[in-house]
Amino acid sequence: MRAQAVSHDANGDPLTAVEEAAEALGWSCLRSAPEELLLAAELASLNVQFMVQWQEGDELLQIMAMWDLRIPPARRAEATALAWLVNARLPLGHFEVWENNGTVVLRHAQLLSAPAQMNDQALAQRLLERLADICVQFHPAFQFVVWAGKTAQQALESCLFETLGEA
Repeated sequence: MRAQAVSHDANGDPLTAVEEAAEALGWSCLRSAPEELLLAAELASLNVQFMVQWQEGDELLQIMAMWDLRIPPARRAEATALAWLVNARLPLGHFEVWENNGTVVLRHAQLLSAPAQMNDQALAQRLLERLADICVQFHPAFQFVVWAGKTAQQALESCLFETLGEA
């Protein structure tokens, strides 16, 4: 659902494709500036907020995903260690734990130099879905570090399994 429209040129603006992809996924969208899009995704087990920025001069699409989990100061070193372990397994993006407030953030940057890439809704949707899946997969590991006092390795092992079928 589009909350607000800001004037922009759709021909060379990948945020239009991202916005359309998010709407196709049923996510809320807000164009906060011509070069910035805010998304809210209500996923099965997690609500994720995305900030998507287009840097036209660099032809760079930057995406940050975060959810409502703050790592307390006493657990930030372990959560940062977990982020390093997870990052070694990620095909795209990387996790950070912000030292100032303990926010867990998944960041990804995508170089878009071809005009076709800039307006490809299917590509944008696959990218958003993959980043959302990464958040859902590793969110429990960060919770285990915070709430269960697990080590980074124990927390990572707890979420590296595949289930077969559905309950």
